Amino acid sequence: MHPSPNPKAIAAIQASDAVIYSIGSLYTSLAPSLILQGVGNAIANGPRFKILILNGSLDRETGGFEAFDFVKAVVRCCEASSSLDPNAPIRVENPSPSINDDGQFNQRMRQFITHLIYIDHPSAPHVDREKLSACGIEAVRLYGRKGDDGKMRYDEKALTQALGVILGRRDAKERSRRNTMEGRG
Repeated sequence: MHPSPNPKAIAAIQASDAVIYSIGSLYTSLAPSLILQGVGNAIANGPRFKILILNGSLDRETGGFEAFDFVKAVVRCCEASSSLDPNAPIRVENPSPSINDDGQFNQRMRQFITHLIYIDHPSAPHVDREKLSACGIEAVRLYGRKGDDGKMRYDEKALTQALGVILGRRDAKERSRRNTMEGRG
């Protein structure tokens, strides 16, 4: 069984400037939307910006994951849904990578993720900026704060500003709250 999304959703993805993979449970919230027929193809061939906002902490589904593991999971879901769409031309070099095909797979990641936004904190997934950069993915570090439950949360203003910068819509007069800490891995 390969469920299809509403055609309006595919059209909206194709017509958009950006897709933002938001915070949530990777396998129970995000993946089910990505594996629908044709969603990956629409993402690969549509929006210019594909932004993954990494959770501020690990959950029961992703214990031990690093940022690169989240990226791989999203990309594999998108590639799987691309190969399920029999009517769409796939502009992915190899839509079904083997486990040992990491070199070519890494080069295709940018078709589905161009930017990763994250919080640098011990409770958050580790981000290897150099590894992501080698795949063409820009990692953007932001400030966070602890919520009442002790988990790290994004600063709303900083996240909004970072998205604006990525999308080219930030007011130049606005004071940035972004902290990229260049040179840290």
